[in-house]
Amino acid sequence: MSALSSVFRRKSVRIAAAIAVSVGLLVLVLGRLDAVEALSHARTFDPLWLAVAAVCSLSTLILRAQRFHALAEKATFDVVLCAVAVQNFLVRVTPLRAGEMGLPLVLQQHAGEPAVRTWVNLLLVRLLELWMLLLLGFGAMLAFLGPGGAFRLVGTLSLLVGTTVLVLGFRRWLGLALRLALRLGAALGAAPGGRLIGTLERLGVAVQDTERLGRSERLRLALGTAAVAASQFALYGALLAIFEVRPGLLAVLVGGTAAQLASAVPIPSVGNVGPLEAAWVAGFTWVGVDLDAAVVTAVGCQVITLAFAAVFASGAWVYLARRARARPGGTTTGLTTSDIVGNIEVRPTAAREVERDG
Repeated sequence: MSALSSVFRRKSVRIAAAIAVSVGLLVLVLGRLDAVEALSHARTFDPLWLAVAAVCSLSTLILRAQRFHALAEKATFDVVLCAVAVQNFLVRVTPLRAGEMGLPLVLQQHAGEPAVRTWVNLLLVRLLELWMLLLLGFGAMLAFLGPGGAFRLVGTLSLLVGTTVLVLGFRRWLGLALRLALRLGAALGAAPGGRLIGTLERLGVAVQDTERLGRSERLRLALGTAAVAASQFALYGALLAIFEVRPGLLAVLVGGTAAQLASAVPIPSVGNVGPLEAAWVAGFTWVGVDLDAAVVTAVGCQVITLAFAAVFASGAWVYLARRARARPGGTTTGLTTSDIVGNIEVRPTAAREVERDG
C-alpha cells in the first residue's frame, strides 16, 4: 500500500467516525422526542424573535472579527470580517473542525496575512473563549445551585483554573510545546530543512511575536472576548424565545455554557451537529426546561444558526470575489474542499515593520 493511500484511508476512517458520532447523538436526542409535543412547540414559532436572533448572530460575527483584526498584521477589517464569516460556516459543516483552516487560508489569499501567525492567533482566541465560557458558566452554575452545591462544581473549577494558567502563560507554554516538538522531530530523523521542522520553526517565531501586542490590542482582545460571550448568550436566549421558551437568565447561562462547551471541545463529529443538540438538551433539562421543549429548541438552534452562517458566508464569498477582481490584475481565487480538508502550505512569518506600544 502506498503512503498516499495509507493517508487517505486514515482520513476516511476519521471522517467516517465523525459522521457516526453526529448521527448517533442525533438519534439519541431525537429518539426521546414526543412528536405531538414537538409539533406544539414548533407552532409557537415567533418571527420577531427570529429577527432578534439574526441581529445577535451578526453582532457576534462582527465582534469576533474585531478581535482578529486587532491581532492581524496586514488584513483590513472588511477582509477579516469576511474571513471569519467563511470560517464560521465551514466549521459548522466540515468533519473534525477542519473548517478552522478557512480563516488562515482566506486571510493569506486575500490579504497576504502570514498563515502561521493566524494559526497562533486563532489558538489564542479559542483559548480565551474557553476561559471566558468556563468563568461565566461556573459563576452561573454556582448561583443556580447555591452555596450548598459548590462541591458539585469541583471539576468545572479545575478546568477553569487550568485554562487560566494556560491563558496567562500562553506564549511560554506554546513555545515550550514547540521546542519539545522540534526535539522529537529531530530524534525521529526529520530533515533540518524539511517541511515539518520549517513549519515548527515559523510557528515558534509567530508565538514569540505575540509579545509585541500593545496595550490597546490586548484590551480589544479581552473586551472583545467578553462581548462575544454576552452576544452569544443573547443569541441563545432569542433562539429559545422563538419557541416561547423563557427559562430565565441563569438557566440560559447554564444551558448555553453546556452547548458552547460541546462546540469548543474537539469531539470527532461533523461540525457541531450532534454534540450541540445533546449538550443543549442535557444543559437545559438540568435547569428545569421540559425535555420536548429542550429537544425542539436544540434542533431549531442548529438549523437557524446554520442558516445564518450560510447567508453570512455567501455574502462574504461574493464580496471577496468582487474585491479580488477589482484589484489591478486581480483574479478570483476561492477555497475548495481540498483546500480545507487537505494540507495547508504556510508562508514564513514576516517581521513587523512598526513597533507597537507596550
